[in-house]
Amino acid sequence: MGKRELPRKLHLGCGLVTPSGWVNVDASWNAWLAKYPRLRTLLARAGILPKYLAEISWDPNIVIHDVRKGLPFPSNYFEAIYASHLLEHLYLSEAKRLLRECFRTLQPGGVLRMVVPDLRAIVAEYLGEQPLGDVPHDLGSVRPADRMMLRLMLRSPEPPSGHFIYRLYTILKDLHSHKWMYDADSLIGHFEDAGFREVRECGFLESRIKGIEKVEQAERVLNGAGICVEGIKPAERL
Repeated sequence: MGKRELPRKLHLGCGLVTPSGWVNVDASWNAWLAKYPRLRTLLARAGILPKYLAEISWDPNIVIHDVRKGLPFPSNYFEAIYASHLLEHLYLSEAKRLLRECFRTLQPGGVLRMVVPDLRAIVAEYLGEQPLGDVPHDLGSVRPADRMMLRLMLRSPEPPSGHFIYRLYTILKDLHSHKWMYDADSLIGHFEDAGFREVRECGFLESRIKGIEKVEQAERVLNGAGICVEGIKPAERL
C-alpha cells in the first residue's frame, strides 16, 4: 500500500482548531502529550503539568513540529497555507525564514494567509484615538502604557510559575511571548520580500482560500483583534 497523501492545505500553529482536509501543525507541549495520554496523566498527577492545561482536549493527530526549523514538507505541494497569531511569536529573522519556507512549499498560484495582532490598532488605543474592541473589565482601569504592554504581550507580567520542569520548558521554548509586531503595511512588505505577489490586506473570511471558515476565528480578527494579509506565489516562468 502506498504512502497516504497529505491534504493540500496547511494550518500552522493550529492549537485546538484542527479541521479535516488540512495538515494541522503545532509545537506546544500539550499537543505533543496528546499522543501520549498516559504520560500526560502522570505528569498532571505529579504536578509537573498544570492541571488547567492537562484538562484541555487536544487532537492527537496534530503534526508536532517547530516552524522555526523550517517546514518538513515537499516544495510546490500545498495549495494554501494559513496561520493565525503565530508569526508574532517568532523573532523577525525567524518570521522571514518561515515566509520563505511557505513560499517554497506552496504550489505556483498557491495562497498564503497570515493573521497577526494589529500594531497600529494597539498604538491607536494607547494614544486614546480608538479603543481596541470591547475593553475587558480587567483592563478598564489599567493605565494606557501598561495596557499597551499587556496588548503587545512582549513578556508576561509575572515570571513563569509552577513546577521547575514546566518553568524550564517555558523559558527554553519561549513560545508564548511576542517577539515582533506588525501592521498591515509591514506584513505586506515582508510577504513581498519573500516573493509573494498580489499581496493585500483582507477582511474576516474575505479570502482566495476555499474553506477558510474552517480555520479562521472571528475573535482573532474582528474588533481590532487582528489583521489578515494574503499573497499568492506567482506561476513559475518557463
